[in-house]
This record gives sequence, C-alpha cells and structure tokens, in this order.
Amino acid sequence: MNEAIQLNQNDAGVILSFHCRDENGDPIDLSKKAVDFFLYDDDTLINNGRTACTKPDSALGVAEYTITKEDTISTGLFQGKLRLMGGPCDVRNIGSIPILIKT
Repeated sequence: MNEAIQLNQNDAGVILSFHCRDENGDPIDLSKKAVDFFLYDDDTLINNGRTACTKPDSALGVAEYTITKEDTISTGLFQGKLRLMGGPCDVRNIGSIPILIKT
C-alpha cells in the first residue's frame, strides 16, 4: 500500500498533482483524454460532480485535482482513483491512492 496523502479536515485549495506515464515510463499525452480523480469513502463517491482534473501540461502527462472543502468535511481514511478516458484507449490506475483526512 502506498503511503497516504495527508490532509486536514476542511482543507481546501490543496492541489494533488499526477504525472501519468506508460509502462515504459514515458509521459501519456493527455490532450485528447478526460482526466478524473474520484474520492471514495468505502463505496460512496465523496466528490460527485467535482471529479474533473485540470491538465496544466497535457503533453507531459500532468494532471491536477484541487481539493475542495466539501472533499474534506469528514475525517478518516479515504481512497482516491485516477481515470483517464478517450483517445485510442482508456486507462485506470491499478489500485487506489490512500487519502487520510485528520482533525
């Protein structure tokens, strides 16, 4: 399991940056892909309607998700999942990204 990203309850404006790479370590061009970050509490999607990532450098595979206060209302261990869709194939991260929200 990866080390959890730690946030504080009611945090907002924290930017999670993702560098998307293929199996050879080369950047995945995101220019024709939709990139979403899903935050789950067990099977409940926490950030419904706010999953879209920005792509500040699509060619280098960089995507960012900005945490909102609504994402961090509750405390505990949550799971994040990154999804890339579009182009010649769809890519989903293998496993999940642990997010610890603490008081």
